[in-house]
Amino acid sequence: MGEWLVKICWVVVLSAIKFLGGFLLALGYGFNPLFTFVCTVGGGMLGVIFYLYLWQFILNLKNKFFPSKPKPFKFKKSSRLMVKIIRKYEVYGIALLSPIISIPLGTILAAAIEENKWRIKIIMLGSFSLWVSVLIGLQILFGIDLNSLFK
Repeated sequence: MGEWLVKICWVVVLSAIKFLGGFLLALGYGFNPLFTFVCTVGGGMLGVIFYLYLWQFILNLKNKFFPSKPKPFKFKKSSRLMVKIIRKYEVYGIALLSPIISIPLGTILAAAIEENKWRIKIIMLGSFSLWVSVLIGLQILFGIDLNSLFK
């Protein structure tokens, strides 16, 4: 019993940091599709909630001790693509890319452009659910045994 609890905790923690890593770890542990879905999406959402409120706390501390002064901002060439994606797709694009990049970065980017925390949480939940459903669906549809990669 204790071994399964440790495995579940590892999947949840890894999903909170790097979503696809948590998914692969769940497959490596041999979790069934429903349990994989619950653990990875739950872990991802715990990560979103944690980083969303941590980011708000950090911003409040920064603004308390170092009040912001308006200054001009220039975009580098490398950040222009990110700005185009953010302007075009807003929080939806960030949520769709968060499982690929990382949960903390995606959550901070989403919080930077969206004030409503509930909207961020719901969109991220939809994104995580979509990603896990597609990955599990591909595994089932094509009969890919990803568990054999870990043995």
